[in-house]
This record gives sequence, structure tokens and C-alpha cells, in this order.
Amino acid sequence: MKLYHSARSSAAYRVRIALEYKGLPWESRMLNMQGLQHAGPAYRSVNPAALVPSLDIDGHILTQSLAIIEYLEETHPRPPLLPADPLERAYVRTVSQLIACEIHPLNNLRALDFVRKSYAQDEDGIRAWYAHWIADGFSKLESFLQREKRHGCYCLGDRVSMADCCLVP
Repeated sequence: MKLYHSARSSAAYRVRIALEYKGLPWESRMLNMQGLQHAGPAYRSVNPAALVPSLDIDGHILTQSLAIIEYLEETHPRPPLLPADPLERAYVRTVSQLIACEIHPLNNLRALDFVRKSYAQDEDGIRAWYAHWIADGFSKLESFLQREKRHGCYCLGDRVSMADCCLVP
């Protein structure tokens, strides 16, 4: 397996956590996002959306971190990142998506660059945007975790799950 990723990408980081947790061998294909290496034709031939991560499995390219993690779970179920119980699986997916779909997109490099350029924001303005959406997202996540009362050392009790792969980055 070859993982195309960036050091700055939390989406790629969550996939690296899953690969390591499952003890799977993989080759690193690090991309410099600030140098726009991901936007060039070489990487666009791997992922036309020019986003990371991408996981190449014998020429089959998987994209989107949660889809990659679920693929890894289906093909390498031990140790598990999703619980067997359907309600607990839905809970883990909810926490994962709160982070990956609600918090992350507003604070990734692409969004911050758009805000910087389109609204003429300086670094103080970018930091204020970032801080607002991080605080808002984590407040909602914490409220959800407290309401559900399923967390422990990890998002789901004392078991590592896909939600933790999302939370750490």
C-alpha cells in the first residue's frame, strides 16, 4: 500500500493512525501542500481532486479518509476500529463525522487560503476564523459525548475506534 499524504493534513494523519493501529505495512508518498505539489499533474493523475490522502492498493486508488479507514476495517478487521454493535458503530461514525465533516473542512489549508484571499484577511483574521470554528466544533462534540455517556479513555469507552483516529489530529 502506498499512502499519498501531507504532514499538515489531519485527514491524512487519521489514515496514518489507522494503518499503524492495525499494524499494516505501507509506503509513504509525502506531498508538500504548501509547495502545491498536490496540485501538479503527477499527483492529479493519482487523485484528480488533488486532495490528500490517497491510498494506492495495487493500482486501486482510494480517497477520502473515512472511506479509506472503513476499507481498512473491512479488509483487516483486527484490531477493530468499529465496534460490532450497530448502534455503537453509528455512534463512532457520528463522532468521526462531527470531526471530519464539521470541524476539519472549515480549517483546512484550502479553506483558510480562500478566506485569506477572498476576504483580505491577515494572519490575525485567519487565526480568529480558525479559533472560532475549532471552539464551536469541539463544543458541539463535547456536548454530544457528554449526552451519550459512552466515552471513557477513548471516544467509545476504553476501546480505540475510528473516532479516535479523527480526534487525535
